[in-house]
Amino acid sequence: MADRDINPHTFNSADKPGARAFSFVSEPANTNNPVASGPFPPEPFPLLRGASAPPKVSADNAISRIGTEDDQYSVDATPCDACTRVLCWNPPSGDANTLARVTKHRQDNSLLGINGHLERSCAWTHLLGAIIFLIFATLRPLVGFDVTSTAGILSGITAAILMMTFLVSTTYHTLGTIGDLMPLLRMLDHGSIYIALACAAVTDTAVVTIDFLGVPWQTIVDAVGVAVLLLAFFSYRRLVLPPSETIIAWGSCKLGLFRLAHADKNHSALRSSGYVVLSFGFIALIPAAVNNLPHDMAVVLISCNVVSLLLLVGGLVLDNVLLWPDTWYMEGRLSTPKGRLPSLRCHNTELGCIFTSNRCRVFSTPLPKPPFPNLPC
Repeated sequence: MADRDINPHTFNSADKPGARAFSFVSEPANTNNPVASGPFPPEPFPLLRGASAPPKVSADNAISRIGTEDDQYSVDATPCDACTRVLCWNPPSGDANTLARVTKHRQDNSLLGINGHLERSCAWTHLLGAIIFLIFATLRPLVGFDVTSTAGILSGITAAILMMTFLVSTTYHTLGTIGDLMPLLRMLDHGSIYIALACAAVTDTAVVTIDFLGVPWQTIVDAVGVAVLLLAFFSYRRLVLPPSETIIAWGSCKLGLFRLAHADKNHSALRSSGYVVLSFGFIALIPAAVNNLPHDMAVVLISCNVVSLLLLVGGLVLDNVLLWPDTWYMEGRLSTPKGRLPSLRCHNTELGCIFTSNRCRVFSTPLPKPPFPNLPC
């Protein structure tokens, strides 16, 4: 069953040395084994990989696996069932013969185990992030943090917005496994991130300028304007493009890494650069932070933003350029004897989860800002 059922497209791996990372195969392959590859993964990864990128072939072969017994990702059920399958329990379905066949196949090959799901670790880490920010936003006024100044009020609002952003992302990674909901939830997921980054940027500006003292209105609304423009453009793009024009499917069915997504394609660079612009904007505020804040407060604030920035850039590189450890798993699996897993363990078959490149983005959230006191003008 599984990957060997896909109509093969033959190519020489010497010409495309990275192609095996996104191919469907049933056995460890030598350099000339016929395989069928998935389409381009999302974002600008193939452009940056150049000659090592997966070949632009057999996209229909990958799409054809949706809803089959090889598909351990998509859920054709109610939202409640989708939450259960992603967060807790994702057993195979079908008649007795199908159940036995799929169960044995997953037990022998899938990195997610019999009942795992590719989105499980991402859904739980986003849910954990929402809980952390809920606790932080709730405790701020109760433990004496500044809630009266403009910067203090904005800090509380930003913490609440970050909590909602994590909840929206949790919803996307759970209910997004239902095909009809995926396009809308992806748009909401990215939109909430834009809003959160813009609010964090405005809050930083309020903190370092002592409640916008002597700051022109253009500086205050700059980040908000960028977020609104990006949100408007990608919302319009989502409305005018049918889902069939943006959906992609890729990853090994055999290893349980098969997944669905809606790609930005030609606009992926705009998406990523929007995140970078909103995140790097703090660099322009560093002189104001050094000049207006006490030394220890300036160090803490700048350090928080630098760490967040490094995490964001690292997440973008891993998710869009290297696709690590996804590529490592695919290539490592194919280069080892049958039945052996790679030595690197970023998965757990008992818990049914795996740490993939997209999970790294969870940790690039803006860090909570320190509770600065009201500072004299």
